[in-house]
Amino acid sequence: MRPQRAALIAVLGGDMFLPELVNFKFPLLPQFDKHNLPYLCVFIGCMLRRPSRVLRSTNERWFVVFSLLLVTGAMLTGLTNQDPVIRRYLTPLSGLTAKDGLYIGALNFTRVSLPFFLGCLLFRTAKDFRDLLVGVTVAAVLYTPLALFEVRMSPQLHLWLYGYFQHSFDQTKRWGGFRPMVFMSHGLSLARFFMVAIFASFALGRAKRVVMGMPARLVGWGLVVTLILGKSTGAIMFVAAGLPLLLWAKSKTQMRIAFLLASFVFLYPMLRAWDLLPTDAILETSRSLVGADRTESLEFRFRNENILLERARQRFLFGWGMAARNFVFDRWGKPAVADGYWVIQLGIIGVVGFVTSFGTLLIPIFLARRRLRFIPVEADRNLIAGVALTLSVVAVDWIPNGLWAPYPYLLAGALTGVTRELMEHPSDRSAAFALPDRVQRWSPETENTQPATE
Repeated sequence: MRPQRAALIAVLGGDMFLPELVNFKFPLLPQFDKHNLPYLCVFIGCMLRRPSRVLRSTNERWFVVFSLLLVTGAMLTGLTNQDPVIRRYLTPLSGLTAKDGLYIGALNFTRVSLPFFLGCLLFRTAKDFRDLLVGVTVAAVLYTPLALFEVRMSPQLHLWLYGYFQHSFDQTKRWGGFRPMVFMSHGLSLARFFMVAIFASFALGRAKRVVMGMPARLVGWGLVVTLILGKSTGAIMFVAAGLPLLLWAKSKTQMRIAFLLASFVFLYPMLRAWDLLPTDAILETSRSLVGADRTESLEFRFRNENILLERARQRFLFGWGMAARNFVFDRWGKPAVADGYWVIQLGIIGVVGFVTSFGTLLIPIFLARRRLRFIPVEADRNLIAGVALTLSVVAVDWIPNGLWAPYPYLLAGALTGVTRELMEHPSDRSAAFALPDRVQRWSPETENTQPATE
């Protein structure tokens, strides 16, 4: 197969069908599970097929710096947490070592940097980028019958195939029915997967593409129905807000919205630390829109965020490390619940870990907004803007919810690679289009100046 198609089958297939809560742990190595093992296999496959291309240094120097910071920051986490954590009425938590820090760094590298690198390596052309979005959409279509089955019969497929249930069954009950999970870690993880596929299908529809022989927008509407039947309020609200932009907004407008959302997420810890976010007003608005029952979940998240943020402030730079050291326990030994990916990263590896892990997803959005004006083909611009908007919405979803699966980093790497390639080497077919009087074309001399007129 083409490396791009093989990579999508390995990565998406692993996330869709491999079992949850199973991992392989070898000495001095991070644990390998369905969320990082497929990326390692893809990397090995690329090394066997094209070692010269894999070993070639990436042009995105910021990514190299962030990857080094992600690992070295985690090692410093281990070195700065050698003291035990004393808990009332509970057994103390032992201190960490440099080996523990190396383990944390390696685990984050395989879930953040490696997916991004593979996305940037494999998906470089406009065709590769379209194939990526088509692959995500087709994967969601193939998953639809399984999701609809669990909507009717309750989440049972993971139990039937692998012999155990991957999460609390109580959290599958929604709106008088069931929220499906299929083989993913949570119903919210499945809802995010369908949300990303919906955004991808409508971005393809804006570019007049087809999926499985059908118009991409028609496929997207079918996925919208599946998402609604899945009963995940947050994902439904994100899709309801994003679809008008994907249907009617220009690519520049989509990029502006993506830029604002990405900036908000990047500043979110600061807003929460300085109590600048109007949480009370947000809760009141949520009660009027979705009711008191669903607002209780958001209020619960805000309350636990405050507890964990106060804990993270004590070691703000490099965090507390893993093994529950970042948690706060009550007198009965019950820890505060950490739902949001941002507060998890902030508590484990500090502000250095937050900046590097979230920056790896958000900086491609900032770069895409800067590079978009140098890409002449409107169809390519629409796809790029659609993916940037998708990643910004995923980043917002990371505030109340976890990472679950690292495929957003694969999309971020692809967005970075294709925008650089189209900026530096505009497609020859652009000359066949009726271009406007003023077309902005990239050249080394004009990157930081006003583009020339053609």
